[in-house]
Amino acid sequence: MFDIDRWAEIWSSISSNKLRTSLSGLTIALALFVFITLFGLGNGLQNGFQKEFFQSNSLNITVRGGTTSESFQGYTKGRTITLKNRDLHFIQQSFPNEIKHAIATIAKSVLVRNNENSGTYSITAVYPVYEDMINDKVTMGRFINEEDMDDRRKSIVVGRLVAQDFFPNQIAVGKYINVGESMYQIVGVFENPEGGDNAERSIYAPYTTFETIYATDEVSSIIITPNDRLNLKEISQLASTIEINLKNRHHIAPKDYSGLRVRNAAEMMEDTDMFFFVLSVIVFIIGGGSLIAGIVSIGNIMVFSVKQRTKEIGIRKALGATPLHVLTLIMQEAIVITLIFGALGIILASLLIENIDGGLESYFIYDPGVSIDSLIMATVILFFAGFISGLIPALNAARIKPIDALRDD
Repeated sequence: MFDIDRWAEIWSSISSNKLRTSLSGLTIALALFVFITLFGLGNGLQNGFQKEFFQSNSLNITVRGGTTSESFQGYTKGRTITLKNRDLHFIQQSFPNEIKHAIATIAKSVLVRNNENSGTYSITAVYPVYEDMINDKVTMGRFINEEDMDDRRKSIVVGRLVAQDFFPNQIAVGKYINVGESMYQIVGVFENPEGGDNAERSIYAPYTTFETIYATDEVSSIIITPNDRLNLKEISQLASTIEINLKNRHHIAPKDYSGLRVRNAAEMMEDTDMFFFVLSVIVFIIGGGSLIAGIVSIGNIMVFSVKQRTKEIGIRKALGATPLHVLTLIMQEAIVITLIFGALGIILASLLIENIDGGLESYFIYDPGVSIDSLIMATVILFFAGFISGLIPALNAARIKPIDALRDD
């Protein structure tokens, strides 16, 4: 393997057929370049899809009441289904091992005003843990905390645009504004540039405060964050089980999907994963097809090389060279050609992918790249490609008889 004379002989064989070797090798290089590039762009597309459509709350299950569209168990259609705190408690007690967080919210659209401005804004009463369930990032002050909840404080966290509307060019934290009929203190400002203007024109208040002011146990929605250990299929199953149980509690027909609205992003993510699985298969087919073409090309060049060196191989065998020695010589040459040109394709593709940066974000491609595992896999594929391309020519060379070789023209 490390015989200098053997390496010199391999180099001599490659040098004597530069054009043919280069064209065959470039097929391998192109195959690996296409494979790595498409694979990297596919990863970037998946990152972009995750960033744009499935953010940190991507796996939350959201349950809201609706209006029944059919009669069931003696109840007429057209009933308004209102969720209550006892529904939240039922979910928390029924699925303690499957749920990481489960909270209720109360959403209102109210008039907000101060001396300079007024307008109608969406305000949602939430629990402190809600901060961990959403994409909003507090940039000034803080979020709702347990003391706000315990004391039923009139504290609010406002979006960046709300702060800008009421306190332009000022620090909003610590200031007061009227929300409905009450005065609230701003304790924090959050941003969510990916959610658009509507997201940053929202307001959060302590859940217990609204519960007391409006004297109600009715909730606008129940939001569930599944346990981290659950996979997509298990999350979808959890959502279905919750839906079935709540429909039974509220006497809603099993197929009445307007009576209770359950949003389960895991189902959409499953469809997305299937899309990217199909995309990966397509990448492998395209890369594999190119790789097969390269294997055939290198196999042809090795067949030609063996044909040219028939007498030489016969003389070697007449002088005592074993079939194994001839076999490994031809195989080694094929593997060397494949590795050199394949490595060139991998390096160029990796450099291209790693230097794209944000140039393709308008196409939802974020941080394209190829993992070390993928590069190792490509290298292994490359080695076996060289092995396969040299196998048949090497076997033919090993079967050459000295007497027939010396007679060859």
